[in-house]
Amino acid sequence: MKRLILVGSPRTEGRSAHLAEMLFEANIDEFPGDELFLVPISEVDVGPCIGCDGCREKSEVIVKDDSGAEVSLWKHRCIFDDDMQTVYDLLDDADEVVVVCPVYFSGAPAPFKCLLDRLQPYFWSDMREGSKRPAVLHVLGEGGDPHGFDALVSEVRSALAVAGFRLERLLDWVGCIDAEGEITAEAKEVPLANGKGDAAGKERPKLDLSAQKKPATGHSSKGSQQQGKPRSKGKSQPSKKGKPRG
Repeated sequence: MKRLILVGSPRTEGRSAHLAEMLFEANIDEFPGDELFLVPISEVDVGPCIGCDGCREKSEVIVKDDSGAEVSLWKHRCIFDDDMQTVYDLLDDADEVVVVCPVYFSGAPAPFKCLLDRLQPYFWSDMREGSKRPAVLHVLGEGGDPHGFDALVSEVRSALAVAGFRLERLLDWVGCIDAEGEITAEAKEVPLANGKGDAAGKERPKLDLSAQKKPATGHSSKGSQQQGKPRSKGKSQPSKKGKPRG
């Protein structure tokens, strides 16, 4: 099982960063055999989509197979050579995506909206059709906005759908995590607007965050990190430490 955690906050030490770290650690504890990747938007270079339609045509992509040998594939890819190319590869391989994101005026923060818009290449691919892989959205915020976060849910659901994912669970953490990253109340699971929720009708594993503690500022409890790289953990390849995002 390969899980990808996308963190949508532009803050490196905000509520989203702390929750994502707890989810990362909980996954390691409860699913030690799985591969896990953490990509915070706050320290990756992902520019905005300019609507050029350059991704409409397939381009050559060099990837490594299970043996480590380089293989040439033709895929729909953005013309800009930034960190989004790595995100595409992680999305292609992921069995499940977890999004941890704050709500800004009912929607996604601008840097994370850039990432969502850059999923446009998948619109031209066959990944938008057929069976979908599961996705989970954790929504965070200080609270007090009477307009909710429907726009954020729609943006995430729509963008992930073309990349081959179906939003199955929505957890509302708004007002449940303080400014220091401490959980003060349990998240509320919100029924999705289409009423489907987990369309397969299966019980999704619920991670126990009670044993997780807020990480020390700027560091992961699992070791040193390398700035500018997504962080990963898995048994099929060496563990790479990246950056915690907020």
